[in-house]
Amino acid sequence: MKKSSHVSLLFLFCLFLLSFVTKAQMSVGLRAGANFANLAVQDDTGQEYPFKAKTGLNFAVLFNVPIGRTTSIQFEPGFSQRGTRISETVSQVINNQDAKVELRAKLLINYIEMPVLFQFKPKLGKIEGIFSIGPEFRLLTNNLKQKSSVKSYLDGKLISEENDESSYSFGEGSRKFDYGILGGVGVAYPLGILKIFAEGRYHFGLRNLATPIDGDDNSKVHNRGASVHLGILVPVGK
Repeated sequence: MKKSSHVSLLFLFCLFLLSFVTKAQMSVGLRAGANFANLAVQDDTGQEYPFKAKTGLNFAVLFNVPIGRTTSIQFEPGFSQRGTRISETVSQVINNQDAKVELRAKLLINYIEMPVLFQFKPKLGKIEGIFSIGPEFRLLTNNLKQKSSVKSYLDGKLISEENDESSYSFGEGSRKFDYGILGGVGVAYPLGILKIFAEGRYHFGLRNLATPIDGDDNSKVHNRGASVHLGILVPVGK
């Protein structure tokens, strides 16, 4: 699938959203928060890489359309910083000297995202619970960026340091598009006409982002990770 097709898909989502605006009392708002993103990576032998969660930003515009007293559909076009990191230290004794090598690396991936969520919102007095589940779609905004640093020590003294920054893509244009599902739990509280809320989510990428080098390459790369955010909603329309 080419990039123009991905943009067209997101445009169709916007048209789908606008069809709701004229039919229902809706709320609009904003959210912002932090991602604790990671990549689940397996090579063609099934071995998993020891990557760790990387912190990034997320924000989105919210369009919440009620479909019942305690249920709604929420569209969230926005931006998200994802990726992963690795932190490894290898120590050994060489010629009666303590040698140590430290590797620190980050992979930075920026996406335009579109979650489309079904939400159940039971009321507990003034407090409102939030249970969210649904698909999300992602489109890379630029190439992947990698930053790495390798430091070598001998008897506690730094003897060399190498730093590198590079930029590359997954390969085929289709790998720029990702999809998955998410689930979230949160709470909301009214302040006048505003509703403020906090929510935590888990994101489970379903598409293999690895580009096969040849027909025998069975490597697998999937987006994973959690996020937390704060936001507000304001009723508009009818």
